[in-house]
Amino acid sequence: MKFVNVIAAALIISEMASQPQATTTPTGFGFELLQAQLEAFESRMQKQLDAIQQNTKLNRIELETIKKNTAESLRNKDSGVYLVNLNLSLNTSFEVYRDGSNNHGFGSNWTVFQRRFDGSVDFNRNWTEYKNGFGNLHREHWLGLEKLKRILDTGRHELLIVMEDFEGVTAFAKYDNFRIGNESEMYTLQSLGAYSGIAGDSFSTQLNCKFATSDQDNVGNNLNGIYLPGGKQTTNKGIHWYFFRGYYYSLKATKMMIRPYAGLDIKSRLLAAGVNVS
Repeated sequence: MKFVNVIAAALIISEMASQPQATTTPTGFGFELLQAQLEAFESRMQKQLDAIQQNTKLNRIELETIKKNTAESLRNKDSGVYLVNLNLSLNTSFEVYRDGSNNHGFGSNWTVFQRRFDGSVDFNRNWTEYKNGFGNLHREHWLGLEKLKRILDTGRHELLIVMEDFEGVTAFAKYDNFRIGNESEMYTLQSLGAYSGIAGDSFSTQLNCKFATSDQDNVGNNLNGIYLPGGKQTTNKGIHWYFFRGYYYSLKATKMMIRPYAGLDIKSRLLAAGVNVS
């Protein structure tokens, strides 16, 4: 009997061994749902990673732009349009553009009364327009002879002219006592003072000459001539400075600026700049 029982137990054990073993790997709908959730999670993580990388790139570009703009701002920390009132007892204020860059070592605080660089403003204007001014103070413009005269009448001023040709060469001419007459005197160039610079003195030949416009006298336009791109020309009608590039080369850019004479005391210079120091 024992023998039979042993045989039976052996058969039962053999049968159990022949049955497939349970796997530890999950199967069925529960596993598929879990797998789908994991794939969705991976997709969301990848999208977030891509967004972070894109934002990092944009932030880097923005940072470089900020650094560039900040550097430019520091170089021109005082540049911009300012309101000037030369007579506090009268409401005669007007706007000017002040150049805050170092200007070839001559320093800042220059009031720009003529600027050209792309030909976007037509300088072939009549007497009234040159008297009152035209253009955009932030870009190409002519401040106006009457405003220029009022500024110069506050005291001794120096004149700085910066010019550039189409080859990228920059030159400048500086005069330390710039004066013009009033309208009844046709804004005659009365004084320039001593010259310094690297462009050559091409302005002194016009001392005691009246201001020229298209409807008054079309001779001697010089820096207010027609904008002609390309440099070398077959005509002398362009923007020229004889001792820099000659009469047959039309310049790319010019800027004419004035500032209270550096030899004045601080109070006089502030008053000449339209600042109330009383």
